[in-house]
Order: sequence, then C-alpha cells, then structure tokens
Amino acid sequence: MTGYAPGSSSGGMSPEGQTTQVGASAARLSPKDREVLCRTFCKCRQIGVATKSGRVQRQKCVEQRLGLANEVSKMETGAPTEYRPEQPYDMTTEPPSPIMDYDDPLEPHSSIRQWIRDVWPSKGTKYQSGDVRRPDVVIVNDPTQPPVQSNIKTVVEMKFPGDRYGPDQEADYVEIAGSPAKFAHLGATECGCGDDEGEKQTSSSKQRAPQTDLEDLYGGGSSAPGGPPLPPVAPGPAPFPAPPIW
Repeated sequence: MTGYAPGSSSGGMSPEGQTTQVGASAARLSPKDREVLCRTFCKCRQIGVATKSGRVQRQKCVEQRLGLANEVSKMETGAPTEYRPEQPYDMTTEPPSPIMDYDDPLEPHSSIRQWIRDVWPSKGTKYQSGDVRRPDVVIVNDPTQPPVQSNIKTVVEMKFPGDRYGPDQEADYVEIAGSPAKFAHLGATECGCGDDEGEKQTSSSKQRAPQTDLEDLYGGGSSAPGGPPLPPVAPGPAPFPAPPIW
C-alpha cells in the first residue's frame, strides 16, 4: 500500500505513569487491519468532516468511512465488517458490556443519553463521567456476533495531532479489550502519513476548544476533534466510496 509505512515512535507516558510503547502497540495489528485503519486515518487526517461552526471533525470522518463500509457489507453479506467505530461500553459491568441497539444486537445504541436515562436508575448509583467509554475502533473476530469481550480481537485508539489520553482512558480501553496485548494505538507516525511532533508544537500554542457535552459524557476529551480547518485535498483511491459531507 502506498502512503503507509509502520512508524517507530517510542511512545510517551500514559495517565497511569507507565510508558506507552506506541510502535509495539501498533505492531499488534495484523497487516490487513493496519492497512485498512491507517488508510482511513491518513485520509481523515487530511480532510476530516467540516461542521457549520467551521471546525474539522477527524474522528467523525473515521466513524463515517468505517460506518459506510459496514452498511455496504450488511447489504452484500447480511453482516457488518469486523471494524466497529465508536462502539460504546458500560464500564460498570465486569467485563465491560457493549451498549447495543434494542432491536439490532450488531448495532450500537443510537442515543447513549437515552440509554443512560433508561438503564441508570436501576443501577442505584449516579452516573459519572467515564462510566461509559467509546473506543475509536473495535475489531471483532466474528462480524456476525456482538462486540463482547470474548469476540474482541483488538481495541484501537486513534490520536490525531493535539489529541491526548484522558484520565484512566487508556486503562479503560485495556479493560474493554481484556488484555494489554489486545489494545493498539495509532497516530500519524505509526501510519506513516505525517509528523505528529511538528503539529503538536503548533497546536500547543492554541487554546483548546471548551469541553463539549459529548466529551463529558464519555469521560474525557482526548478523542474530540480539534485544530484549524484544512484546505481541500484532492481525494485519492479508497477501498470504498467516500461518505457524503453534510
């Protein structure tokens, strides 16, 4: 695949004070998984999804592109692909349980706020930030089955320039996966589509946008999109059609 090469970053310090070996983490992905996810990451790093406010949402771009592939797969095979973007999990269960649509066990719940209103009163505790986590991508072994822990191949967190791990976020993703060996980090360095460090220096001089309600709901803003709008980039070849931009 052109435009993609494994990175060699040595990582950084996680919120728990342990060194995150980024290169080793990304190496846990199979060649196919790395190709699919890095191609999506690099394209979304270039263009993202524009909003009415003028912000560019790169995580939303990942969700749309992988989600479109899932819809096409369901039409052709009856099941989504093995890549589940923005899959929410209830962190108060052991192990964390996927929050699925009431009528479709393969689809994530469409409204986490409504799910919390429906479910949380029966728990007898007040909902706290971080009680629900939503990894960027969950790769499953069997696409015809829900993304429960026994069916998880890898939990993948994508970090665009300026993104940071929130408190306990990385540890919670490892808990969702069931093992550190089933958690992987992907960034521009690992995917070979740019230099994170150069953009981090630029973004560090800009004030980060205020935390949104969605960030608060999922316990931290590390996955929130940020950064200035980018100029249009001519689209390159893609494994599936690019989703429409509204």
